[in-house]
Amino acid sequence: MRKEPDLQLGNEQLEIVDMTEVSDDKILLTDKNKRKLILLDTKTDAVLSEIVLKDKPLFICMVDTNQVATTLANRKIQFLNIQDTKLMIDSILDLDVYVMGIDKSLSNLVVAFEDKNIGVKIISKKDGAQIHNLDNTTAGRKVFKHPRWIATTSDDSIYVTDWGTHTIIRLDASLTFIQMFSGAMLNVPCGIIALNRDQLLVCSRDNNSIVLIRPSTNSMTVLLDKQHGIKSPKSLCFSTEQKLYVASTGKTTSVLVYKLT
Repeated sequence: MRKEPDLQLGNEQLEIVDMTEVSDDKILLTDKNKRKLILLDTKTDAVLSEIVLKDKPLFICMVDTNQVATTLANRKIQFLNIQDTKLMIDSILDLDVYVMGIDKSLSNLVVAFEDKNIGVKIISKKDGAQIHNLDNTTAGRKVFKHPRWIATTSDDSIYVTDWGTHTIIRLDASLTFIQMFSGAMLNVPCGIIALNRDQLLVCSRDNNSIVLIRPSTNSMTVLLDKQHGIKSPKSLCFSTEQKLYVASTGKTTSVLVYKLT
């Protein structure tokens, strides 16, 4: 990958928890610090739209072409619509657990949660009703400690990063365990994205690296590290323009950008 100029976010420091691509030249960020969602034009660095929510937005995913869902720090999921370059509040789901990571799974949502128990749920995006559940009680062992970011792939696999156990857990669409990734390369795994069904990128926060995972061969390779400017990476997204965006832990005024070569 080739380093590109950083994506500048202005003078205000943001605490980016998660981000996702909206279209070829637009990405959406969650700013926990100011309780905002920010829609950015990646070609001009311009803020196209931003909206302040009632609670801190955490993790985010595209539900369909013009709708996004973000988990909030108060047992809720907020839906928003994107109309051209404008963010607009839509419906909200009240849940019975504190939800963390989120992604679309088939026609439903998959969420990581921490509460009296810890695990992953498949829920209806319509009313939040539980469809499948996997937690430390139903698994019969301590599988999860701090599950966070989630990525789904075209073969209906679900990947969950757990920074408490330094693992990435692969599940199917019914939350049946398939595979686990662990080892020295995954030191506090955070943000994860799927490039395709057999290539995933994950932030290894305390290793200051971005790791490429290939599930078919159970292999992991360091793609970017400190020599490429990576420091305490937290979240990332990949665009159809073959650009990788990486946000670091803590408050920042920029996002790192790399071009796939």
